[in-house]
Amino acid sequence: MVKSILVPTDFSLISENAITHAAGIAQQTGANLILTHVINSDTRAYLKKNKESKDLVSEYLKDYQKQLRNDFNIRADIRVLEGKITEQIPILVSELGIDLLMFGTHGKKGMQIITGSQALKLINAVSIPVFVVQKRGFEEGYKTIVFPVNTSTEYKTKLKWTLFVAKSFNATVKLFIYNETRAKVKAKMEEVLTNIRDTFLAHKINFTEDIADFKADFPKQIMEFSISNSAQLIVIKVDNDEFEPFFIIGSPEEKILFNTAQIPIFCVQKQL
Repeated sequence: MVKSILVPTDFSLISENAITHAAGIAQQTGANLILTHVINSDTRAYLKKNKESKDLVSEYLKDYQKQLRNDFNIRADIRVLEGKITEQIPILVSELGIDLLMFGTHGKKGMQIITGSQALKLINAVSIPVFVVQKRGFEEGYKTIVFPVNTSTEYKTKLKWTLFVAKSFNATVKLFIYNETRAKVKAKMEEVLTNIRDTFLAHKINFTEDIADFKADFPKQIMEFSISNSAQLIVIKVDNDEFEPFFIIGSPEEKILFNTAQIPIFCVQKQL
């Protein structure tokens, strides 16, 4: 399912953490890693300040390449691009047929910073799943996954990718269910839940179910639930549709993407 993982790096510690997460997934799945840096105005300013040439970018990427080979026995390809991150990464994703994008955000040091706004634009600019990580390390992987369930009927891609991660890491999936009281919508949600349960049971995935408080901030509750359950991954869908008002790219979603608990977020689109 995942044959290639692209990891853009700004050479910050958080980007290095993203590489470690990608390496952990590659070890479980056999996926190929591609590391890239997009030379932009930030990079050029850094190089000028330190009196270095663009060759330094390739040298840094080769250092990561060597580290992955030594520490994880993983071979990684490297690509150096120039332009805007939010334009060049989607082009590379398309050219190489990348299956998964992994990057760190809110970096504090490095040649450039992949900021929150850039992260949101990047997620919107690609049609493949995206892992967003901060400082939290990979450790033993993703053993506890939170899967929010709300009024959306567009859940199949999210379910498919959650199943993939759960199988890869022998994880327990914790369904956190929006507290819906409207009869017709609740009936639709029950159909969705039945399908999710049947899918997990068929694939022998351990899962639990919890219901959110009524009429409370659902994204906030998702984070509180994830923290209290020591979640190592939260899976969200980033497409908006009439049944899913909570996960539009913007303020509510940013609370989850850039959560203070530093829990990695797996963003998937609804397209199959």
